[in-house]
Amino acid sequence: MMAIDTGVVDRALGAIGTTFRLTRLYPPSHPAVLEAMRQITACLPGVAALGTVEWKIGATGLHWHGQHLLPRNTQVAELAGLLFARGIRGIQVNPGVTPEHWLGLFGVAVGNVAPDDSVLGRITVHLGRRATQRLSAARALDSELAPAPPAAPSPPPPDAPSPPAAAAAAPASQPLAGSVFRPQALPADVEARRAVAALQTAATADEQRAIIEQLQRLTPELIARRDIGAIAEVVAGLDRSLGKIQDPEIQEAIGGVAGTLADEAIVERMVERLGQPRVPPAERAHLVRAVGALGAVSAGLVVDAYLHAAPELREAYRAAMREAGERTVELLQSRVASKVPEVVAAAAEFLGLSGSPGVGETLIGLTHHSDERVREAALLGLAELGGREISRPAMPALKDESVLVRSAAARAIAAAGDVGATTVLIRRLEQEMDEGVLAALLKAIGQLGAKEALEVLAKFAEPGGKPRRTPFVRAAAIEGLACLDRVEAKALLELYSRDKEPTVKRAAEASLR
Repeated sequence: MMAIDTGVVDRALGAIGTTFRLTRLYPPSHPAVLEAMRQITACLPGVAALGTVEWKIGATGLHWHGQHLLPRNTQVAELAGLLFARGIRGIQVNPGVTPEHWLGLFGVAVGNVAPDDSVLGRITVHLGRRATQRLSAARALDSELAPAPPAAPSPPPPDAPSPPAAAAAAPASQPLAGSVFRPQALPADVEARRAVAALQTAATADEQRAIIEQLQRLTPELIARRDIGAIAEVVAGLDRSLGKIQDPEIQEAIGGVAGTLADEAIVERMVERLGQPRVPPAERAHLVRAVGALGAVSAGLVVDAYLHAAPELREAYRAAMREAGERTVELLQSRVASKVPEVVAAAAEFLGLSGSPGVGETLIGLTHHSDERVREAALLGLAELGGREISRPAMPALKDESVLVRSAAARAIAAAGDVGATTVLIRRLEQEMDEGVLAALLKAIGQLGAKEALEVLAKFAEPGGKPRRTPFVRAAAIEGLACLDRVEAKALLELYSRDKEPTVKRAAEASLR
């Protein structure tokens, strides 16, 4: 059989595979994830032109018309392997599919979304026979375990209409506990989302008050549904609305709705959900915004959760504290006084993320703490704040006994932007023995961009030396060269893009992009 051109499909799958990997590493608000989503959007029209496309799923990848699609792409293979392990044997992609539908498929792959969930939109997945039986058995078990409704006090009149079948078939992900069936109304979460969107575009105060009254009516039912993602989306939308509305009374009313939606138990669940590994990117973005909006009450919970979270899941908490801004300062200042070094370190890092100029003195004081974790966190916090005034207080830490503290000091000095600090950094290069700190110093020299930076970085990018410069240190020097806006620096990058050392070559190639 004659091979068909898979170019359009390959390009789309390449973007989809990249996005899948990034969503497992970073929160949805991360620039890399957003850019990957844009790449998917750009590729989808070509796939839509093919009409309905059906791919078979094997343990090692996707197949179309007997051809193995992107056989060497490990990201696509990983996605296919996870889907295959969950009993899915085929995907049908229909015209009109969106990047959000692909995010739903990622959720299926990691077990967070059911194969027949409506979030898949224009994507249909085909289960193998055993998987279909397991899904059916799970639904039957859910039906058996569901509590029976309370007995009615009296039988309905003979002509009373029976409740529609659709209400009985409501998905398990949207419990109806505490809600009232309204034949002519949308579910509370859908109405609330639409109301928040309308609030942001409402032109008059009367329109805004009417929408807030609608949200107040919906709040009890929205809470009863126990959908943390939906509540987070509404709270995040209300927070965005506050920046567009000037009327103090309406602002207070918005705060009242948000306060009702975010009682202590709900905030705890939001913070817990934020750090879970299998959260769809769109929902995680809403959680980041909502936890940030509630920073005055959530910051303490975030510190505790951050300490117990795996390193790869901590970025979502950092994003939430960055979103919260100065709302967290008062509570975090109280945590800095803790006798537990881990708590002080987390609070110091989050103080830097707040962006408040007033926390600078606190962080500078913490750079002299007895625990190296606190000193490192304080310097990282100063790096987040930036400003020339942090450069000199950070310099003594370049001689700290801790490797981590010395690296953090280099980052803080680079963030300060004081070109005069370059002399100190160059002097430390001659005395520093640790590769990681050397790399941080070289990158900092490049970021500051002093006149003497080119010569120093060119020297450390060269092979050889005594002691011999490792590929890691050479690559760091190349990253520093990439920060210099000079013709000579670009020429060196082009030279090292052909280096025989893979690490150096990759660093130069990445810097030229």
